Amino acid sequence: MQGGSATELRRRNRDAVIRAIASETSISRTQIARQTGLTGAAVSRITRELIDAGLVREGESIQTKGQVGRRNICLELEDHGAYVLAIALTANVKSVSISNSRGKIIGQSLLENLRLSDPDEVIGQICDAANALLKACAIERSRLVGCGVSVAGVVDPETGFLATSEPLGWERVELGKAFAAALDIPVRVERRPVALLTAEMWRGAARGLDNIVLINNGLWLGGCIVADGRVLTGPENAVGQIAHMVVGGDDTLCSCGRRGCLNATASGISILRKLEHVTLAESSADDEPGARLRSLARYAGAGHPEVEEAFRAAGSQMGRAVDCLFALLEPELILLAGETSRHPAFLAGVHETLAIMRPGEAEWPVRVSSITTDLSAVWVALDAFVFSHALNIEKLMAA
Repeated sequence: MQGGSATELRRRNRDAVIRAIASETSISRTQIARQTGLTGAAVSRITRELIDAGLVREGESIQTKGQVGRRNICLELEDHGAYVLAIALTANVKSVSISNSRGKIIGQSLLENLRLSDPDEVIGQICDAANALLKACAIERSRLVGCGVSVAGVVDPETGFLATSEPLGWERVELGKAFAAALDIPVRVERRPVALLTAEMWRGAARGLDNIVLINNGLWLGGCIVADGRVLTGPENAVGQIAHMVVGGDDTLCSCGRRGCLNATASGISILRKLEHVTLAESSADDEPGARLRSLARYAGAGHPEVEEAFRAAGSQMGRAVDCLFALLEPELILLAGETSRHPAFLAGVHETLAIMRPGEAEWPVRVSSITTDLSAVWVALDAFVFSHALNIEKLMAA
């Protein structure tokens, strides 16, 4: 028991050190000790282990003001120390990527023509693409530490079990187990809003914050809530799913049978339904919904004012939801992600509604996320298998 506890403590201490290094461009051992509360000797031992494993390298030397004696040597992540696979699986994004431990995608395959009717067939095709990509990028399997999956749907991140996915049309799929068996590496599956927020907390606007709400609005709506630094999940891993939240202002019938749900009034799908009659030079009636939404979201012409009106109306509905979330959760930041959220008129609709509902406030901590779905899967993998006490450092030592 004691041996096991000591091993776990070493893993957790190593986790704290590598997370401190990963959170900065470069950092000294003294700064790491200050951040983690570990002794200088412990930090030196752990960083030597990380250097020997090829995960960390020594960079420039620095001397702080008032410092006497030898300069501090900065530490930074090694570009080629470890690699992860990243799988994005949503209605309009299907890709497999390879990233190094710094979060840089070095290879990617886009899988736009996957037929979603058979989950087993889709999983097989994705794994074939992943293996081909590993070969093309000449990645040593000994340096491949894990795989992150960002999926549209409700998923148990501990098992990778996909309970349901309306965008994919899937029910009860053992997604994590299937990918792990086919790829022979550990796999972490997260629903897309959680994956997006994971990336934002590492490298985006949510860095350093503990109370955040992310609303993903592509074709369909999803959400994630972080409170006191922890992702809220609930018994069904569905906390933050705001698709069927009713906020008033629009009583459009939703597919669930209720009226006024955000999925029916503020989502990308709701916008597509309003603009069925609009024909753009950049798209055709045969475009699949994701491509059609991208064309509408990026339309900058003056010939179809109804496009801007539809996005503004959807944004107004989202503004009502944002007002409720501020009142209920008091987050430090609300992030709007996805193609729909990036349209200027959508954001204007959010702000105009907040100005009406919160007249005493000059501004609100609402930002648009720039994190893409494929990049979110990268940070799911890095967070789970590199910057974590689950890191298999023995495997890297032997590489």
